[in-house]
Amino acid sequence: MKRISSGLVAVVSVVALGALASACQVAPTAASVNGDTISVSSLNAQMNSLAGAGAGQCLLALRSGQSISVDSGGATFPTAYAAAVLSNEVGNLVAAQFAAAHGIQLTAADLTAARTNYTSVLDGRITALVQQANAAGGLSACQKPDGSAYTGQQVLSALPAAARDAEVRNQAVDNALLARGADLSDASVLAFYGANQPLFTIDCVSDIATASQADADAVVAKLRAGQSFAALATSSSVDAQTAANGGQLGCNFTESRVLSALQLTTVTVGQPVTPIQTSGGTWVVYEVTNQQLVPVTQAASVIRDDLLHTSANTQRVTTELLVYAHHSSVTVNPQYGTWQGVHIVPPPTPPARYLQPSYLLPAATTATGAASTATGG
Repeated sequence: MKRISSGLVAVVSVVALGALASACQVAPTAASVNGDTISVSSLNAQMNSLAGAGAGQCLLALRSGQSISVDSGGATFPTAYAAAVLSNEVGNLVAAQFAAAHGIQLTAADLTAARTNYTSVLDGRITALVQQANAAGGLSACQKPDGSAYTGQQVLSALPAAARDAEVRNQAVDNALLARGADLSDASVLAFYGANQPLFTIDCVSDIATASQADADAVVAKLRAGQSFAALATSSSVDAQTAANGGQLGCNFTESRVLSALQLTTVTVGQPVTPIQTSGGTWVVYEVTNQQLVPVTQAASVIRDDLLHTSANTQRVTTELLVYAHHSSVTVNPQYGTWQGVHIVPPPTPPARYLQPSYLLPAATTATGAASTATGG
């Protein structure tokens, strides 16, 4: 579930000398929500964990929905970055308080389940972010220098223990809030199962790659005449790797994934699919060679998770948290900005005419001179 988002932006505020000097006498509290506080030291630790390792930068990008650059310069952070991270921390505290107010108490089992669930959630979000970046011709913050993507487990494992535990705990709170009021009954599970059979049908898929549409059509004709798919794949496919396996691609595809990839509404086991031209120019004949329906007893846990994360249920909880936040007493240390509705607005950049010339930093170094207040100066 998405937290109350501040919208991370790569804006750097340049702070005048007087502000820099006064920042060295920082109050220990960064923000408070209904009397519960977030310390400056815990905020600094959170910012350091996100801005340090590549996996931290990945998590930061996942929170905002896009890759962003945060240059800590070794000592300071941009004020917009500090405000964004603190907004997220305030959102976490709001959610925890709301959960406690409704009698929700986390157990060790809740935390274990949340960690497993969270790594899966991160995997999905990483894949989406990488695809978005690659479509634009670039790399995302969730990719390593060699282009490979981080896994959700790698992202969590790279964080300091305290930050990792906090992420898992926040996920557990989200799960508990989503479960509160959701219909997870056996009847609801059965209804979802019956209405979404392709999600629980596992297909074995094989292919035969050919050099032209004419060759592909010839293969289809032979298959319909009764020739063996595996034998034709071995003798005719131009894809040496799959040809060696009789055209087998594997038996780990859900039917919904197969239908989506082939842009079909239905497939018949043992019947070839109309040849499809790939981006590389080859023509491929696919066939679902076997199907197996996963029993509802095995699918129940997955279904209940799907029911928890429906758009309607997620929106319900988000609305509840927004209402609670609007009626909460939230105070923010002015050095990080001001609380406006559901997020923190960073302090404005002083107009250039109010700065001494020697403190007007070049663009390349603004990140290191900006907002030292974020580190307690």
